[in-house]
Amino acid sequence: MSTWPNIWGEVNLTRDCEGEDTEGAEDNLLSILRDKNIKARNAHCLFSQQIKERDFSPLLKSKFNTVCFTETPLPQISSLLRDLPGRNVKLRPYGLVFWRKGLVDRGANPAIYVNAMGGNNLRSYLLDQFNEHFQDVKTLKIFQKQESYFQELIHYYSLINVISERHDFAWEREWRILGDFKFQYEDLVAIIAAKPQQFLDRCEHILNEPAMRSIRRTPMISPNWNYEQILEEMSVLLRRNKSAA
Repeated sequence: MSTWPNIWGEVNLTRDCEGEDTEGAEDNLLSILRDKNIKARNAHCLFSQQIKERDFSPLLKSKFNTVCFTETPLPQISSLLRDLPGRNVKLRPYGLVFWRKGLVDRGANPAIYVNAMGGNNLRSYLLDQFNEHFQDVKTLKIFQKQESYFQELIHYYSLINVISERHDFAWEREWRILGDFKFQYEDLVAIIAAKPQQFLDRCEHILNEPAMRSIRRTPMISPNWNYEQILEEMSVLLRRNKSAA
């Protein structure tokens, strides 16, 4: 069973969007499938608060935004949906599974979790380093002039989080991609939906026929299914697609 995550790849779960254009997680997933694009809406790193509070231009702030994935095995996805202390984001039972190799080829990196317990000062050091790098920086253009590796530094800082007494999500085995993640339907390993048949019916009413030809060939699984149920769905679709080829 330990080989399944590497075969199936990485999972991106949706959530309810906030703001004026409030959108539920199911609608959010439909929009992602329609546009073939997962938007990087926020920074998820140790420096998120500094990025918000500093007088950065909107463009510079957006450069820290990432799309997040997890290596959590599919039969254990439901564990990510619980209310967890220290987490500000409420994940919902809707998402996409991508081939891991495809994400690595696109520049995905594991999130870096630094241990800030045991009296060490790594967290303070990293925050000081961030503040030093961006001391007189307000725009991406200024940072580009100051740092030869400006893109690499932004990428590096976007990956860092800490493990503390109140906050430890290293077990999620998170990967991140900097910026929006555009994909093709053939990149999908599976679609996750609370009620797969109901979600497929909604797709039929909203997505166009070329898109649906790909969606119907993609396994659709519930995060509440066990290992055997997921394996059966994947196997049935694999045989069906092979016979149709």
